[in-house]
Amino acid sequence: IGVEFIRNDIEYRVYANKEVIASGGPINSPQLLMLSGVGPRDHLQSLGIQVLLDLPVGDNYLNQPSVMLTPKVKPEYLYLTNEIGKINIKQLSELYYEQGGVLAQHPEVALFFSTQSNKDKQWPNINIIYRVVNDTIYSTAYLARFKSRGTVRLQSTDPRVHPILNPNWFSHPEDVENALESTRMQFYIFEKTQLANYVILPKLSDYGCAMCTGRYIYECTEGLLCYMKYFTYSSLHPGGSCRMGSIDRPDVVVDPQLRVKYAKNLRVCDSSVFPVVPNSNTAAISITVGYKCSQLIKDAYNLK
Repeated sequence: IGVEFIRNDIEYRVYANKEVIASGGPINSPQLLMLSGVGPRDHLQSLGIQVLLDLPVGDNYLNQPSVMLTPKVKPEYLYLTNEIGKINIKQLSELYYEQGGVLAQHPEVALFFSTQSNKDKQWPNINIIYRVVNDTIYSTAYLARFKSRGTVRLQSTDPRVHPILNPNWFSHPEDVENALESTRMQFYIFEKTQLANYVILPKLSDYGCAMCTGRYIYECTEGLLCYMKYFTYSSLHPGGSCRMGSIDRPDVVVDPQLRVKYAKNLRVCDSSVFPVVPNSNTAAISITVGYKCSQLIKDAYNLK
């Protein structure tokens, strides 16, 4: 078993004495496997790729959807930008001489809450992150747990051509309801709390969502659903496209030792093996998978 790659327009082949480990992530690892003949039979045959193993590679693609709201801070409160306002000498001294104090802080706030459909209230399913950049507050609501599942598919047999990603967001009605509730919460915070005095919200009419005239946006379900169509983004926490599990399951690509089913000397070691993505950032658990993979390999070959 080995790897074929291109460098400086020259094709090379390198063979492994023991194993090949795919660590391209939840987008490139399934791409590599499918280009090598490991993947859904019908899809590979449609591209003329010889099928070596018929496995659900690229299925179960997971990526937390997030809805972003970007209110602007009113000009009269842009103290640092406009060099006006209620800033005292003590605060300026801390900033310029000590690089500290309140003016040196970049507020980053996280809010967790549970939607009505979440049965375990001790395990929130929504995460809202706030960041301030210049005159804009970036409020991003992540749907931490969701039921929609997407796919990764090849669009070419050329490895330099990006695969096709279909996150399939909001294909499950419960995901729509939960995202709607989190979006409603975001607008409520900027329309009905003290923050409403300091910000200017975007006009939904600018995005073809002019159905909330005469009332608060958070009260207008039609407007919120329309807004979600324009401002749903990737959370950049993907996984799942080479799902790990028991080898007798038809939806599994790798076994608990991260070995590709029915293949020899081939493992996948990245977040594509997650059966589900965590209720948070994927960085820590991805590092854990890498550490566990190294231990599995050392144990398999009696290495220290």
